[in-house]
Amino acid sequence: MRNKTNILAALQIVNREIRLIVGEFSSDFLYVIAKEEIECKGIDGYRIVDRNLVIKAIREAAANISAKLKTPLKAVLLALPGYRFKKEKRQFDKLLSQSVVTREDIKEIFDEAHRVHVGSDYEIFNLCCASYKINSIVYPKAPINEKSELLSCEIDFVCGDRLLMYEYLSIVEKAGLKVIDVYQDGYSSCGEAALFEQSYNNYVVNIYLEADHTVFLLIYNGRLITGFTENSGYNRLIEAIINRYGLNYKNASKILFRYAVIGQSEGEDRIIIRWVDKNKIMHSLTYKDVQETIFEESQNMIENFNLYCSQIIERDNVAIIVSGQGAQLQNLDKALTAKFEKPVKCYCPDILGARDPKWAATLGMFYQYKDTSSITTPMVDCVDMDTYRKNLIPVVEERQDGNLADKFKSITDKLFVDKVE
Repeated sequence: MRNKTNILAALQIVNREIRLIVGEFSSDFLYVIAKEEIECKGIDGYRIVDRNLVIKAIREAAANISAKLKTPLKAVLLALPGYRFKKEKRQFDKLLSQSVVTREDIKEIFDEAHRVHVGSDYEIFNLCCASYKINSIVYPKAPINEKSELLSCEIDFVCGDRLLMYEYLSIVEKAGLKVIDVYQDGYSSCGEAALFEQSYNNYVVNIYLEADHTVFLLIYNGRLITGFTENSGYNRLIEAIINRYGLNYKNASKILFRYAVIGQSEGEDRIIIRWVDKNKIMHSLTYKDVQETIFEESQNMIENFNLYCSQIIERDNVAIIVSGQGAQLQNLDKALTAKFEKPVKCYCPDILGARDPKWAATLGMFYQYKDTSSITTPMVDCVDMDTYRKNLIPVVEERQDGNLADKFKSITDKLFVDKVE
């Protein structure tokens, strides 16, 4: 019997960048087969300041992906910034007409949940059934085919700003892509890091750190307990470098991630970069300069994290994980560990082709969409699968001559489009 294969694409619009990644689900394993990162000046934080620039960047990313796959990209999963993020919990009860739990019964509950009003300014991004209850027994997974007269479901609502969602959806659709589903970025990163599985009988605090916002999420016993967003991120460190040295954003960002060490006030008096300004004056920058420039802001950021998390991290059974691109900041985990007096881990995906903290949210969308589709509706492929397979297989069959190594190379070159750096 042939294994079911699905091709999914995930799009994230973040500060000054478009991220697009394509993965293949086969036998419940995820393989990254293509990805694109396109700079875009049409985004300031979570706000769209130039729609045309954003649409152009999305089209460029989609065109590059389509060229790699040799088939047009039609649809995507979309990650939205955690602006005005909130979480609600509600219970739904359903009498079972056949006295047995079916997928149709669960789908009807989810359909009813989607119609719930969560506020005039909010929209439901994601629904997650935290527990199913039949015959006074609680099930963490859907009890399909179990006998009962009544099914009770506790559903978590992950909600965000309505106008922001409509604006992002409009831009993606004008770029020529259909949006299959939307996710809040911090919440979707929890799915990739498998934080829900780690949280049974334990608390997990996830700090999703991006350039312009930080999402704080608390998970316990496989469900999201609460979450909120601070509308600032590591951009404050980049801005400190820009304000002091007059560098552009791109160069200041490279300096932050390559040379800055979070939590250290001093560095080597060794030059790391030289440049000439418009007045033809030579400037130089040392490790010491970088540390002195970002130290105060980095300490303020760590103090804020401690303020937001202090009550929960006092417990013994608490794990703290940082995800998002900010998890790549050097020494951030050690600086937070010293402040929290608890071990802190900076998470990096362990998937070939996407081993970078910035991809946590997009990869998480794949897993969460797959889990939801297993209960409600079948997964929708983001490319035409017949065309994809047709373009994939002939390249392998054309080379009948040659040794086994040549044939294997022809297959892997086609499958793994991106080269591992």
